[in-house]
Amino acid sequence: MKIIVSGGTGAIGQTLIPALLQSGYEVHVIGRNEEKVRTIFSNTVQATTWNRLNTLNPDEFTAIINLAGEDITAHRWNTRVKKQLLSSRLKPTNQLIEWGITAKNKKPHLYNASAIGIYGLQKKQAQDNTLFTETSESIDFPKTSFASQLVSQWEEAAKKGFAMGMPVTLMRFGVVLKRGKGMLKKLQTPTQYGMGAVIGTGEQPLAWIDSTDLVHAILFLLAHPEITGPINLVAPECVSQKKFIKTLAQVLKKPIFLRLPAWSIRILLGQMGEELLLSGQTVTSQRLAEYQFKFKYPTLLAALTKEFGG
Repeated sequence: MKIIVSGGTGAIGQTLIPALLQSGYEVHVIGRNEEKVRTIFSNTVQATTWNRLNTLNPDEFTAIINLAGEDITAHRWNTRVKKQLLSSRLKPTNQLIEWGITAKNKKPHLYNASAIGIYGLQKKQAQDNTLFTETSESIDFPKTSFASQLVSQWEEAAKKGFAMGMPVTLMRFGVVLKRGKGMLKKLQTPTQYGMGAVIGTGEQPLAWIDSTDLVHAILFLLAHPEITGPINLVAPECVSQKKFIKTLAQVLKKPIFLRLPAWSIRILLGQMGEELLLSGQTVTSQRLAEYQFKFKYPTLLAALTKEFGG
């Protein structure tokens, strides 16, 4: 089966695509730079630029996995950065849908990246009876959180595909754990040097998923195309920021004795720090559980031990 992956040169794509190939899928990576795709994946995938997407026949493809979008943590947020973060998600999504709906027969299934930020902001972990599931309404109403606005608009763009006859699955990612990438890349060095810190109160929730389980979950969704709509891709164990950094320090065999006060985060990072570091979401994946998906790394300790070879 043929699959299109956009945003395939990012951290998730570089982990996912080898697994897709190993599972027997033929992968076409859509991106801005064919050379970059070939450098990363050699001749194992087909590389196509966005301006050549229409040369491909959508009837030949079973699925589209859309991971395109600039890193939300790469730059301190301002008006220009926010516009670019939104544009880098909406433009590829719209283009993929416009292409996919031209299929004369069965339209390809759109698996669109999303994020748990859609649920709004929590300053501390919620109790079990107030966990966010796929049917939960956002607590950010009217929407004042940029992260929530960003994800909501991204999902609305993807839903247009559904209205035009495409099956659409909205993959709401938690924080993805992979050594040397993303959040772990930012935390590993300071923690290894004994400079890891509890941020603010440390009570803010952190819903995460190990990269291996994320890949397996996406493969699971591909094997079960009847699963459409939103699905939370998070591990069963949601933790506080304090527990996260203490568990990381435990795995790295380092102490934790520092605390970064909330005011310092607000001064350094502004709204981005407020939303991404001082807040979180207490999320569970009810739908994965209902479909009996099995996590290989359901606990944070197991995931971090795997990532750091403990």
